[in-house]
Amino acid sequence: SSDLSHLDYTASAMSMLFAEDEYVEREYEFPLPEGVELAALGSERQLRVQLHGWPMFACGGAIFWRGATASAHALLLRGDVLRGARVLELGAGCGLLANVAAALGAHAVATDGNEDEVPLLQKNALSFTDRLGTGGSLEGGHLSWGTSNAEESSFQRQSFDVVIGSEIVYVPDYIPELAETIAYFLSSEGEAIIANTAVSTKTTQEAARKIFCDALASHGLEFEFEMPPRAPPPPGETEWAETSYIIRIRRKS
Repeated sequence: SSDLSHLDYTASAMSMLFAEDEYVEREYEFPLPEGVELAALGSERQLRVQLHGWPMFACGGAIFWRGATASAHALLLRGDVLRGARVLELGAGCGLLANVAAALGAHAVATDGNEDEVPLLQKNALSFTDRLGTGGSLEGGHLSWGTSNAEESSFQRQSFDVVIGSEIVYVPDYIPELAETIAYFLSSEGEAIIANTAVSTKTTQEAARKIFCDALASHGLEFEFEMPPRAPPPPGETEWAETSYIIRIRRKS
């Protein structure tokens, strides 16, 4: 059975309490959105992913934050369209979203600016197997945000069809560099999808969103919000909090 049904997300994103002595291995099941068909799954309506991570005691032992369920749903909505796409996950933590994208057939890269997370990302990349035969692949590595860091990375400008993330728009000091990173890597016809439920401890959610919107617009990017996300709420909850959202970002046409 899926671990998802047992998760309890009750803490804010700033109350991070990890079991840092060892990784745990978990398997999660994500239901396909209504109307979406995945040829590789046949009659099954669940996508299963298996990965390692730090248990977060503040989140009932989960290895990813609650907003990741909304971002994963957004990937599943794309179905077979993700086959062969290039996907970049920012602030990946354990790399759940890149793992989901790879299972759907994408060539996915999970990145984090915290070098302490890189061994975990690489472990999950090495553990990934293309069980569905979709041709997907998974890499993991370090990536700090900002244009200068992007230019020094091994990735090419505008080389990703999808940039994905969750719970990465709540620290005001980092938001402009996040926008720079999206603008640098997003392809001309690509889309960035970011879910956020976390509320900053330094400012309000509304103020953090404005910083993000202003920064995106300054780089010639347009965006729209789903607030709250049009996705199933996190396990154990009946609805998304009012501050929860998904933002979809594209280049201005």
